[in-house]
Amino acid sequence: MKQDKDNYKRIKITLHSQKYQAMWINAVNNKTSVAGIVRSLIFECLEDEEDIREGKKALKEKDNAMDWGTFKRSL
Repeated sequence: MKQDKDNYKRIKITLHSQKYQAMWINAVNNKTSVAGIVRSLIFECLEDEEDIREGKKALKEKDNAMDWGTFKRSL
């Protein structure tokens, strides 16, 4: 599937040389690029934030939630 380049933005980051070297080694070991590693890390971070938001929303909506005592008795 060809990606639409207009939907991407270029960013520039600065890393300490030791951090870059560690990322480069990680990229080589995973047969990808340093940019690929950075994209994966950003994607994971955004997914985690989404999961946290959904979890907080679920905690506010306790109508369908089961309390700990009920859960333990159901086992």
